[in-house]
Amino acid sequence: MPESHLKYICVYVMVAAVAAGQGLLTEKKSAILLDGVAAYVNTEMITIAEVMSEVRRSPWADVSPELREKRLRELYTATLNALIDRKLILAAAQKSKMELQSWAVDNRIREIVANNFDGDKTKLHALLADRKIAYEEWRKSIEEDLMITAMRYQQVDKRISPTPSEIREEYEANKGRYQTETAVAVSMIILDPPEQDGDPSVEARAGEIAAALKEGKSFASLARTFSKDAKAAQGGSWGKVNPEDVFRSEIVEALARLSPGEVSPLLKLDDYGYIVRKDEQQDSRMLNFEEAAPYVESHLRMRMAEKIYKEWTDRLRLEAYIKVFELPAVN
Repeated sequence: MPESHLKYICVYVMVAAVAAGQGLLTEKKSAILLDGVAAYVNTEMITIAEVMSEVRRSPWADVSPELREKRLRELYTATLNALIDRKLILAAAQKSKMELQSWAVDNRIREIVANNFDGDKTKLHALLADRKIAYEEWRKSIEEDLMITAMRYQQVDKRISPTPSEIREEYEANKGRYQTETAVAVSMIILDPPEQDGDPSVEARAGEIAAALKEGKSFASLARTFSKDAKAAQGGSWGKVNPEDVFRSEIVEALARLSPGEVSPLLKLDDYGYIVRKDEQQDSRMLNFEEAAPYVESHLRMRMAEKIYKEWTDRLRLEAYIKVFELPAVN
């Protein structure tokens, strides 16, 4: 997320002036990134900087400038609530005297290094140094992540056990949700514009292809000869796709007019030529119960987990002292 977007959250912040005994001042015409207290959880403090550090990792929605403050405030609030839950769960783990063996943390770090740093721990240290994060501080966060996972398993995951009757009831109530996707198997020949005067035009090459198809030559062999894209080696095959997710509207419309096995006339788009074949069409259909059951159970588990997790964290919040400092509106 661009740094300039942060001003919509952090400018004119007068947070925790009473609790922290300090005022935070800004000039109206210059946005300054400020820090302050976002919340207290029991005796621990969450700062605005901590929240914003996590917000930066969230996918930034491409919204109009007038909606940016609203979107950032939503992200800020959701992130702050997640950090509050994190502190509450860690406090519950400490209260239950949960301890992790150091080898468990070491194993997790080895997994991270193997999966994200090509097995080279020096790359991890270089990244941490670049972000000015001490290794021990980072290791502590990994330990906390493992503790939270363990606590969540005990309090949430192992309590989720949908019965066969619940799975059947969910399916019957929401049959329309469990369908196959519409998919079209597509092959395509893409003809690039002539590189120089005298080269065959797109139309001339398209005519040659049309004549060869009439003579019985396969679309795949012609794609390997004429097509100028990465799919040529596969005979122009794009496999099964949802056309609307992959192709321009003109190609989508051309495919819609074809029956399986038919080839479109030449489409000329931005000086390039496109010859499209619909190889196969798979229409959406409703899954029967046996086909849908694994998806139904997964959906049901997710919904049950959300409910149990909220009930658990709500109880933790009731037992804790929490003070949240709201951010004022930007004028």
